Parts: sequence; C-alpha cells; structure tokens
Amino acid sequence: MDAGKLAAVAAVASALVCLVLRRRTPPPLPPPPETMRAVVAREGACSVASHWPTPSPGDLEVMIAVKATAVNRLDCMQRAGKAPVPTGVTEVLGLEASGVVVRCGARVRNFRVGDEVMALAPGGAYAEYLVVDARTVMLKPASLSWAEAASIPEAWLTAYKLVHTVGKVQAGETVLVHAAASGVGMAAVQLVVAAGATALVTVGSAEKLAFCQRLGAAGGAIRHDGPWGETIAALAPGGKVDVVLDCVAGGYASQTLSVLATDGRWVLYSMLSGAALAPEELGKTFLAQLMKKRLSLLATTLRTRPLPYKQRLVEQFVAGALPRLAARRMEHVIDREFRGLEEAQAAHEYMQADANAGKIVITLE
Repeated sequence: MDAGKLAAVAAVASALVCLVLRRRTPPPLPPPPETMRAVVAREGACSVASHWPTPSPGDLEVMIAVKATAVNRLDCMQRAGKAPVPTGVTEVLGLEASGVVVRCGARVRNFRVGDEVMALAPGGAYAEYLVVDARTVMLKPASLSWAEAASIPEAWLTAYKLVHTVGKVQAGETVLVHAAASGVGMAAVQLVVAAGATALVTVGSAEKLAFCQRLGAAGGAIRHDGPWGETIAALAPGGKVDVVLDCVAGGYASQTLSVLATDGRWVLYSMLSGAALAPEELGKTFLAQLMKKRLSLLATTLRTRPLPYKQRLVEQFVAGALPRLAARRMEHVIDREFRGLEEAQAAHEYMQADANAGKIVITLE
C-alpha cells in the first residue's frame, strides 16, 4: 500500500476512534475570564503571572480549560534561555495538556464544547487556558486520568515519529534507546517491542534499567558504570545495533558510532550533552566513519514541524497506539505529580536532577 493510501487509512481510523471515544456533551460551560494564571520564564526561573491575557481561539483552534500539563526537557531549556521561543508562539511554557474544550473556532468540526481532550501545543500549556490548533488535539479516552492524558502527547508522539516515521524500525531489528527511562524513552521502548524489534537501553541507574526491562527492554547499560558501548555490544546480535534513538548527542557520539551496524540509522532528536563531539579528536574523522559504515544520520524535531505534519502524526498515533494505551496494553508511567502552577519551578528542578523514571506532571485541580 502506497504512502497516500496509508495516510487515508490512518485518517479514517483516527476519525472512527474519535467517534468511539467521544462522550455525551455536558451542559454549556461559562465563558472564560479575560485574564488567567500562566507560567513564564523570568530571570531563568518559572514565574506565575496572575493576570496573563486569556487567549482567544482562531477559526481552526479550540480553547481548553486545562486540568493538567506535563514537564519536558524543552520547557527547562526555554526557561533557562537555552531554547528560543519560535516566532509567533506564546512565551507561556508548556507543550502538552489535558482539559475540557470551552470554545471552538468557526471552522472546527471534530470537537465540541465540553469534550474532554489532550493536546500537543507549540507552547502555552502551563496555564489555566490553552488555545491550540484543533488538528493537534485528541479526545481523551475515558480510561485515562487527566494527569495521564496531559503527559502523553509530547512523549508518545515524539516516540511514534522516531520509531515509525523517521527510524522506520522493522521486525527483527535491534534498536538502542538512549535515556530510556525518560518520557520519550519509555514510549519508544514499548513501540519498538510492539514493532517486533529488540530494544536495548542506556540509563542512569539499576532502578531505571529494571524499569525499562519491565516495559519490554531486553537489557541495557548503566552510564555511571563506565563506557556503555562494550555492554551494549555484548547484548546485541553480532555486537551491533541497527538503529539508535539518540537524545544525548555529542557525549555519546563515539560509542554510538562503535555500536551501530553497517547501514544503520542514527536518529538524533535532542542534544542533552551538547553538540560538541566527544572526544574532541572524533571531529576529525566523524564524517569518514559515517561514510565507512554507510550510516544514515537522521536529525528530527517536533515543535518546529508544520501543522500538516503534526496532523498526520496525530492521526497515525490515534489509530495505531492510543487505543492500546487506553486499553492498558501499553503502559504510560507517571513518576511524580506536582499540584498547582506555583510548583512549576520545583517540577523543573526535579527533572533536572535526573531522578525520574517516567513523566512529571503539574495538575491544576
């Protein structure tokens, strides 16, 4: 089946899932206030603005009364001034949320006031109200809590893209997932296994390794135990992996090169250790080593993707993975919940301590 037909099937399946998930519309909700509470970055810290202007939805947008949001690495980077806000995007932090639709734009057809939803956002989710394009909104399965639904979109859509759209993982392959106890990592491990491939991982502790093995990983290496390349090579068939899902980048580059098989795919989606190659001498031979192994280096982002791309990704995820999450055939793990927007800074500090295995959530109820 060609790509066009696959996209059409995904769109139809997504629509059918939405019909199944939709619940009876409750009575009309009161109009939102003119101002709201929201979290913005000020002097490198999270600051709660008490009277931030409440946004209004455009023709293709919905307004959501936020029940919960979740913390992502990009939020921490934006707060610290290391990730600029894209042009046209609010400076309010937050990339995902769950809540209730309170307004719909004139051209929105898939949602109604009162719908319980979860959304991927370019920004603005650390707030009492979020306005987002309806094409990146999903109906919340009744089986999921507000906290679970809020923390699924960014991690699971990213992981789905890495495994299926960019990495094109095939049954029988071996995939190495770096930082696998993160939100994206835990999702990627399960999607890799569901695709019929073997998942190996790098993590920061024995507890996190056990966590990943519970989710289906065949084994892995603990980075604090020293160079992990030899451990992964001992676990991988033939000593090599077919795909690496990499959010660490420079600090792991040399070992990642060593464990990738000829014709392997190196999928780079973040740079937690920085862009500089380590050791420094690697820069002199890096491209030559890529050529020698015929490696594909695939760099990808989600926040800066155009809306049609995000729409297709949402449709594919809703059809291919969300039903399994709703039925608990895949596990979405919340490590810790913080209550109230005032706890945003504490939630960021907890993430930066690298203690979490799973997602970090901020609830507004």
